[in-house]
Amino acid sequence: MLIQIILIVAIAVMIIRLIVNLRSSKINVGYFALWLIIWLVAILFIWFPGISSYLADTVGVGRGVDLIVYVAIIAGFYLQFKLLMRIEKMEKDITKITRQLAIKDIDSADKK
Repeated sequence: MLIQIILIVAIAVMIIRLIVNLRSSKINVGYFALWLIIWLVAILFIWFPGISSYLADTVGVGRGVDLIVYVAIIAGFYLQFKLLMRIEKMEKDITKITRQLAIKDIDSADKK
């Protein structure tokens, strides 16, 4: 029971930070809605652990906590891959812009 309260308080803090980020335009409404749903589902699983146990039994996993850990690991790897792809694209874009600026500087220096 104590761990449930601690986890829900921690999630409530995250939801408050989420609202603050939305109000200060650091995130858009789509990301806000996505993260709000994730945190609300987390609260649901924390408050009613039988739901995760039922889902685990349905998919053939031993315990509800195991299912949540498996899903979290897969989601973490997916997000890590997505971030890596975004970083590589940004690096390519920066290289392209840098080359364009260097060529522009050479052209302007040649005209003088």
